[in-house]
This record gives sequence, structure tokens and C-alpha cells, in this order.
Amino acid sequence: MLNELIYLSAAEILQLYRERKLSPVEMLNAHIRQFESYNDKVNCAAYEHFDEALEAAKESEKRYIQGNPRPLEGLTCAVKDDYQVRGWRHHWGTLLMKDVEPAAEDLPVIEMLRETGVLMHIQTTAPEFFIAGVTWSHLWGVTRNPWNTAYTPGGSSGGSATALAAGFTTLALGSDMGGSIRIPAAMCGLYGCKPPFGRIPTSEVSYESFGPLGRTFSDMNLLQHYMSGPHPLAHSSLRPKLDYPENYGDVAGWKVVVDTLDAYGEAVDETVSRSMQDAMKKLEEMGCEVEVMDLGFRHADFETMIAGLMSTEMGLLAIMAAEDPDVLTPYVKDFLESYGDKMGPQYAVEAEELLMQYNRQVQEKVFTKGYQAIVMPTMLTPNVAADWFSSPEKAVVTVNDKKVESRMGFFTTWMWNLLSRHPVVSVPNGITSDNIPLGMQIVSNTFEDLVAFQLAAAWLQVAPDLYKTNFPDFR
Repeated sequence: MLNELIYLSAAEILQLYRERKLSPVEMLNAHIRQFESYNDKVNCAAYEHFDEALEAAKESEKRYIQGNPRPLEGLTCAVKDDYQVRGWRHHWGTLLMKDVEPAAEDLPVIEMLRETGVLMHIQTTAPEFFIAGVTWSHLWGVTRNPWNTAYTPGGSSGGSATALAAGFTTLALGSDMGGSIRIPAAMCGLYGCKPPFGRIPTSEVSYESFGPLGRTFSDMNLLQHYMSGPHPLAHSSLRPKLDYPENYGDVAGWKVVVDTLDAYGEAVDETVSRSMQDAMKKLEEMGCEVEVMDLGFRHADFETMIAGLMSTEMGLLAIMAAEDPDVLTPYVKDFLESYGDKMGPQYAVEAEELLMQYNRQVQEKVFTKGYQAIVMPTMLTPNVAADWFSSPEKAVVTVNDKKVESRMGFFTTWMWNLLSRHPVVSVPNGITSDNIPLGMQIVSNTFEDLVAFQLAAAWLQVAPDLYKTNFPDFR
């Protein structure tokens, strides 16, 4: 019965709350018991905030009794250690910030979520400086995938994804600067969204988006709805607020481009290729007209994107790291050796030129030709160890028994951070024989969030049976 309770969807929980068949305190305690039973196997919490959440849960109970609950009243929500929360310490996963003072105020999006009544009970782990597609650090240790603990849950929002997959929470918050929501969503069999820049209040770095993670499409959709909208202290936040409906129409007759990345420059794992072939058949069964197309993305361009990112305020990373390089993780040292001196106006201009080139390719090949969406794999391979890059012999990823030459060559998400105005939803797309979930990205035209969400909602007809009868078993 406990498993059934902790894996209920947000809609099911809210209905039970309204009917007074379940209380927020009972729900929170169920998640805490699951956390205490299994977190030692996956290690996804930077901090536990159970006492604070319990007081909030008691307030939520009163609101249901009084008949004035807020929209997300009493739902548990794990928060990535990238979100500034009043009274919490935030470390960016690095020992360089281990003595940081607690935050004095909430980020705008946290302030918005407080007003909905969510219970923020777990602060989740992230890799150092959020720059890896896995989640481990010298500060927090190794976070592992509940579906197969030998493998990573992805990064950098791997702690939040793990908390969801493990049944420690109902909702979770992530952030995405190069794939950090979509990679963990894929690796943990979740739904995750990288919204277009400005949809959710975030920083002024256009590569970055805050966004939701959910075990179900409806949970992700619900959280996205309440995270979105303008805030007076977030200069880039878009007006007016976009409303995300509970129900979406069908997609029969839609034209969809599938980029299988065959000419990307890095090999695609056979399991991923098979899953994409299967996805094309399913899209056709849903009534979509599917065309395979090379959109011109090349992994060799990844370095240009990263140099552009390092030419924003993220370049402070190199300055901070110079304070005490001996405490840095090997992947941060390697990253700085590769990109630490690639910052400044020249690199910003090169990244902008690549953005314009990619935008022209996408618009001319896809959206001006009447296609509604692009579909492509989230990962080149799911076979990435939980402690990837913790030693020289582990600083390797292989695809079809061939070594991937690029250090970050196993994910295919970064181009949509460069093309930051496109909404992207990662949806589950199968599970391997090693019990590792696979994911697929759905991309719509700039700021056309509801198009991507409509296709993701329709995908439910054919999505793999995860978190219904098939659950992680921490093997």
C-alpha cells in the first residue's frame, strides 16, 4: 500500500485531499519513510528539510478543513540545489562554497510556488557547478539511478530526478543550461521540460531555464503552469502568463520531423536507434506524418556553444575555481582545461553566429515548411556509470563498443539551449535490458509551448508503462 501511495499522481493526491481521505501530513510522512528506507542506496539529498515541511503540511491540513486550499496545497516538491530558498544554504555542489551563508530571500519562482501551497522537503544533489551530465561531487558523493544503481540518473538535475523515481516526492524542480532537466528525465523515465527562455523567472543568462520534472505528463504540465509567468524582480520573465490546459487535443494530421542524428559525428547506441525507429512507427499510428531529416546539428559545434556560455556570467566559474583547484572534481578540472580560457567577446560572437546558422537551418527545413514539431533522442547512450569521470579509467563512455571521443559526447540536448527560445519536452521512450529508461525530445517552434505539450500529451497513448505497474527496484 505504501508504494501505491508514494507513486500517486498529483491529481490523484489532490482529489484524496479534497475528499478528506488523505492528509498532507500523512502524504509527507509516507515520502519520508520511503526516503529513510532507500536514500542510502541512491544518495539524492543535499539537505533534508522535513521539520520545516511538516509545519507547512499542518498548515495545508488546516486549509483543507477550512475549505480554502491553494492550487498545489500539500503536494511534496523536491528542490534542486540551484534554487535559492530563504533560510537554506546553497553550494552549487562544490567544496569551494561549503561555508556559504543561508539565503536571505527566495528566488522569484520559489516565491511563486510558495503561494501555491507546495511542501518543499528535500534539497537535491547536483554535480559541481552543474556542469556534468552525471550527478556526483566531492561535497555530496555519488547519486545513483533507482532503476539501476550502477548507472547515473543523469545531470545536473539528477538529484531531483532520483527523488521522483525513488518515490521520495510527488513533484521536483530542475534547471537546464545544456540538458540538465532532459538528461535526468530520460535516464529516470520521467517527463521534463526545458521551457523557452523567459517563460519561467530565472537568471538573465539566455542558455538557462528553470523547469519541472514529473513521473507523469499531467504532473509536469501542472507544475509548469504554476511556475510560469512574469515576476517584477525577474527582468526577462515573459508577459502575459501562458496557461497550460489540463487536456490537449489529438495530433492526427500533424507533420513531424525525426532527427535520428545519424550524421551528428558521434555514434548512436543501438538501443537508442531501435527506440527511435519504434517511436516513428508509434507517431504514425497516432496519425502523424513522419519524415526523417538531417537538421545539420554537429557535435563538433558543442565547443562553440560552451565557449559562448563561458562568455556569460558562467565565466566566473573559472575565477572561483582558481581559488583552490585542489578541491575540484576531476570533471571540473577537465572542463576548465578544455574551456576555461575560451571566454570573451570573440567567443560570444562565434556562439551567436552558430545560433543564427542553426536557427536558419531549423526554420528553413522544418517550421516554415509546415511541420509542427521535431523529435530526436535525448541521449546517444544510457550506459553512463554513476561515478563517471571519478578516475581516469572511468572517464570513458562507449557506444556500440566504441569510445566516445568527446568528454560530454553522450547527450544531445545542448543545441536547444543555444536555440533557447524553443520549448523542449523530454518523454519516456522505452527501457533497456539493463533496466535503464530511455528518453526522447519533442521540440516545437519558438515560444509555442503548447504545441510541444500537445504532442507530449498525445504520446501517452503509446508511452512505456513506467510508474504504473513497472517501478524502480533499486537493483
